[in-house]
Amino acid sequence: MQITRITVAAVCTAAAVTLAGCGSDTTADQHVHEGSDDHQVLEPLSPQQLDADQTASTAMGMVLSWQPAIDESKADALIRARSYLGGGLLAVADSGTRAEVRPDADWQQWAAAKDAVSATCVRAESTPAAPEGMRTVVIDLTCTQTVLHAGGRSTRLTPQLWRTTVTRTDDGWRLTDYRFQQQ
Repeated sequence: MQITRITVAAVCTAAAVTLAGCGSDTTADQHVHEGSDDHQVLEPLSPQQLDADQTASTAMGMVLSWQPAIDESKADALIRARSYLGGGLLAVADSGTRAEVRPDADWQQWAAAKDAVSATCVRAESTPAAPEGMRTVVIDLTCTQTVLHAGGRSTRLTPQLWRTTVTRTDDGWRLTDYRFQQQ
């Protein structure tokens, strides 16, 4: 049940950021706000309330969710995930510069079509065991991106395996590294 709630939170976080294009303050609980129009905006869980797995899946869901018609590059997604980042990733997000990021082969096509890409990530079975009490842990994630076409259709892309590193700080767990893994 816990993994389902986290997956839903990650999907909703990515979708809210991707589709609404607006940020909100994070709170300790997830809240739904109904506006005068026909959609809902879901606020993400506070990074301070998440465990290591939840932090990795939420942060990577945000990092892999893009708005090609609006974003200059994938680096904009990293900046949106700032509150879940630590170490070198946080430094890159805070630098204000757009990191050299390899563009996706379909980026220009998605931008021209005004498509968005939303990602969901779940813990993979390949995650190495970590002794209890570790301040830094490695978590493998299976991340699935879905292209949300402006016309209302969606296309699910092939799931990918990502190896992440999360570190416990005084302010909760933070994503400090991620690498694509060949399957």
